[in-house]
Amino acid sequence: MCWIYDIYVILLVEQSFFPCYINFTTSVGYTKGVGIKKVKVTIFGATGQIGQLLVTQALQAGYEVTAYSRRPNALNIEHEKLQIIVGDLTDQGKLREAILERDVVVSALGPVLSMKRQVLDLPIAEAHKAIISVMKEYGPKRFITLATPTISAKEDVKQLITQLPSIMAKLLFPTGYAEMKAIEKLIKNSKLDWTVVRIINPNVKTNGNGYSVSLGDTKGKMNVSRYNVAKCMLEATQKDEWVHKMPIVFNN
Repeated sequence: MCWIYDIYVILLVEQSFFPCYINFTTSVGYTKGVGIKKVKVTIFGATGQIGQLLVTQALQAGYEVTAYSRRPNALNIEHEKLQIIVGDLTDQGKLREAILERDVVVSALGPVLSMKRQVLDLPIAEAHKAIISVMKEYGPKRFITLATPTISAKEDVKQLITQLPSIMAKLLFPTGYAEMKAIEKLIKNSKLDWTVVRIINPNVKTNGNGYSVSLGDTKGKMNVSRYNVAKCMLEATQKDEWVHKMPIVFNN
């Protein structure tokens, strides 16, 4: 299903980029000059590949974690600081239970990469709508979510990492493209303290020497490991300077 996408990514990552970027190789949950702040975090998409890494890293960093799952027994992690809530992504009661009295909400939800031309529904965008609604009513204000550069930032300049993913998604994955654009509108109009961590080709098997980010105004690479995506999202919970920013994360 995704072979065309894989080909264009493979071709692109062979090109050499020499970016001027921000380098983050510090430990998970650490902000220079502040140290680790203990956080109560709710994680949506906790049973996905990135979500499971995010749960594990958050627990290792000392966070109190609430993992939201649509399926019972889908998360095979046990920890004294882990609470698992099972519910539908639009169940207001369950969402309220998961979000109430937490410090930050993190979403690792991602759309299905379907090549069907007809867009029937947008479940991930609907989930974001429900989550944002509960957050606005009950708190907290800090929201970190996962997307691709199909979602545009005001800092973006014309370059491969900010433009090509959107073009390819629109051509190859209409539903995924529509999901991203709907989420973009919801996020930007939410009045929350949001950060959108943007990724391209999160299929790299090695973690490299940490990760780096571009805010869209400097060059970057076209690949990243899922481990580093999770690490970046967790660090975003500690970085106020990323509020209303959309870092693109990539392997060093």
